[in-house]
Amino acid sequence: KMITKSLVLTYLYLLIYITLSSGVILYNKWVLSKKYFNFPFPITLTMIHMAFSGSVAFLLIRVFKVVSPVKMTFRIYATCVVPISAFFASSLWFGNTAYLHISVAFIQMLKAL
Repeated sequence: KMITKSLVLTYLYLLIYITLSSGVILYNKWVLSKKYFNFPFPITLTMIHMAFSGSVAFLLIRVFKVVSPVKMTFRIYATCVVPISAFFASSLWFGNTAYLHISVAFIQMLKAL
């Protein structure tokens, strides 16, 4: 088969995602660890993550015009964007809370599943 540019880009994006995801796990574990930084508030860490993600998304869409903005009604926003955002935030929250109790190796195995 022929290797296309889009296939290479897809694998590159996956590699970047896996690398950054592993980095975030290690960083969160370090921040929440009693041995190192000892920051005992996983929900606050989650809020920092969400604020950073929102800021980067805003910059990429509104300022740098990497993708064009989507026009949507309040109904679509409330029924599509808000639930996904809530589940993503709760996933981050529970994941960050888990860093207080389990090892990084175990977290990596769970993410792989």
